[in-house]
Amino acid sequence: MTAPLTYSRECVVYPGGYIPLPEVEILLKKTKTTGRDTAEKLPVNMNDCPDCYMIEVIMPVVRREDIIIQVHDHILSIAVLHKDCEAFSKGNLQIHEFDSECLERHILLPNHADAEFVSAEYREGVLYLHIPKTKHPQKDLTNRIVVY
Repeated sequence: MTAPLTYSRECVVYPGGYIPLPEVEILLKKTKTTGRDTAEKLPVNMNDCPDCYMIEVIMPVVRREDIIIQVHDHILSIAVLHKDCEAFSKGNLQIHEFDSECLERHILLPNHADAEFVSAEYREGVLYLHIPKTKHPQKDLTNRIVVY
């Protein structure tokens, strides 16, 4: 009798494409199937500088590890996925004005934004994004941005 073969996808970071780690993939699927039509919005400031676009996103009480940023087809997607939010959901909330499960924001970038060289830094509750400008518009670029 032979044992059935099971498929196991390795968690490898390859420069040619982004394969999410299993826990990130599970959290992303969870946010898509919650049934909520919108997640909490993140307030954003975007400044058009001569050589770049500067974006500031207010994200209080967030860990850097919970921030997921990616660009796909000129849309910058910023999401905060809290892994340990059961402590609040178990209690009996007296006032419930926000959810801590998922925060997200999608920003349409201009055609001359260079999504390949975006840098991101999170400090003191603010996410700072630096997006250089390019003279040649990019098409169909998908990029995951690491937050420092």
